[in-house]
Amino acid sequence: MRHMNQRISLLVSSIGLGSILVAGAVTLAGCGGGLRTFPLKDPMWVDNDKRPLAAEPSEYFSSFFWDGADQMAFRPFTKFWKVDPGGEAVNVNSMDEVPDSAWFTNRLGRSEMTLEQVRLGPCSGPLLDVKGPWTVTGAKPNGANPGFPIKAADGRRYLLKFDGVTQGPRATAADVIVSKMYYAAGFDTPCNEVILFDRSILKISPKAKSKTPAGKKVPMTEKDLDVIFSKAIRLPDGRYRGSASLFLPGKPIGPFRYQSTRSDDSNDVIPHDDRRDLRGTYVLGGWVNHFDAREQNTLDMFIPPKDGKGGYIQHNIIDFGDCFGSVWEPPMMGRRIGHSHYLAMDHLVADWLTLGLMQRPWDENRFGPSGKVFAYYKVDDFVPDAWRPGYPNPAMLRMTERDGAWMARIIARITPAHVKAMIKAGKIQDPKLEAELTRVVLGRRKKILARYLSRVSALTNPVVTPHATGAELCMEDLAISAGVTPVRFRRYESRAYVGERATPTTASKVRGWAAKVCTTLPAVQGASAESPRYVIIDLVATTGSQSKAPARVHLYHLGGANYKVVGLERPYDNDPPG
Repeated sequence: MRHMNQRISLLVSSIGLGSILVAGAVTLAGCGGGLRTFPLKDPMWVDNDKRPLAAEPSEYFSSFFWDGADQMAFRPFTKFWKVDPGGEAVNVNSMDEVPDSAWFTNRLGRSEMTLEQVRLGPCSGPLLDVKGPWTVTGAKPNGANPGFPIKAADGRRYLLKFDGVTQGPRATAADVIVSKMYYAAGFDTPCNEVILFDRSILKISPKAKSKTPAGKKVPMTEKDLDVIFSKAIRLPDGRYRGSASLFLPGKPIGPFRYQSTRSDDSNDVIPHDDRRDLRGTYVLGGWVNHFDAREQNTLDMFIPPKDGKGGYIQHNIIDFGDCFGSVWEPPMMGRRIGHSHYLAMDHLVADWLTLGLMQRPWDENRFGPSGKVFAYYKVDDFVPDAWRPGYPNPAMLRMTERDGAWMARIIARITPAHVKAMIKAGKIQDPKLEAELTRVVLGRRKKILARYLSRVSALTNPVVTPHATGAELCMEDLAISAGVTPVRFRRYESRAYVGERATPTTASKVRGWAAKVCTTLPAVQGASAESPRYVIIDLVATTGSQSKAPARVHLYHLGGANYKVVGLERPYDNDPPG
């Protein structure tokens, strides 16, 4: 899929521009429900990357230590000597959006989700029956939190994880809540749920194995469970608290990489660090402080077709137990999380040159009101475009302003009511802790929207509305609907172009009290369905001294009140279309 600008440039050059017309006055109206330009099954909104593969892909093993060394040391060194200008993401359609694929599905970004839908997230069908019995099938292979896999009475398999004993319910709550946040945003995640259960419902499979300190596999026993449960939260009534993660459908074939492509997947043709969806996880990760956003916390599943021939790879993001303020020791390391990589050469060099006298954001970092539970997960020291994961993520490093704004538009659709519903699913069981987490999540959301909805246009979802004397182009102003900017401070302008010699003309400014902006479309002489005319509309929304970069909508005029939206650009400046 070509880059959006390439598509539009080709489209403009093939049609040509004739003369300039001035759009009518811009008007405001009530926002109502979410606007939608095209049906979700329109070819523009679906990437055909689930074609059957000729052969089953091989399993990819990712070493935590090698991946860390590669991203923190070797890759930056090789990149230093490489001419790599970056550029815009590749998997973007002509509407400046990301189509559905095996990587990403438009959910809240393009349609409504009820509070119940966001609360359930990827979970469908019956939830895990806490009455049991559950069969323990082995020991959890890796990760920071203790746990083990189980098979439920209905035959479904889960990974059961616990909180540890230092941060209360943070880890299990984070694993559940953030999986639902990522799912609502459009990514595929496991069905995670917080469960409260009695240990007596567990039985150990005769085939279950655990590992000795020397790495030898031995039959699993109750003593192995004793060690795991010693790190779990036990409630006053004797039950234990954990999170159950339903095994994903298909066959696991290892994680995906945040760079390059997979050689044995013929559907995988876009370098992963050129995918807008993966680049945009930088903004989403900063929101919840998912600092452990590395390839080992992803999982590719081979999905065989029902007829047994071929199959495709589904890409998932897993394991969010690090989010919402995971504490590391020693304390100075824990205070750096989210502010610096584990090994940040730029920070090390600056500290060396200044003899350590440079004041860092984490130097005076202290726990927030929740104490050690959510620890350093706060609002006051959060700077959205300065956040850093544990070690450099190749896709995040290549995020552009447009990529960040794309994710911010999705986060704007995740309303405070949605956030509260997802946090409820975390079953924190302490009203004060729940209120504090809600405050921080919403506070960081507000900062993200203020940062990324201000430098490129926050206008979105162009829709043509015919009326008796012509037609209007209407767009939603997310800065208003998301509560970032008071409507009384917002100002709008519009310009219309039809032709090669485009001389911008500004329409009158508007005032209103809603989040929907409309402008009258020009009637182009001679336009018809057989001989359409090309029209470009620039809608500009500004607050104070903000950038006046427009939302640039490309349309066909098909005659009368009949127009078709064919593209949307978000330029970085206010120059007329070239």
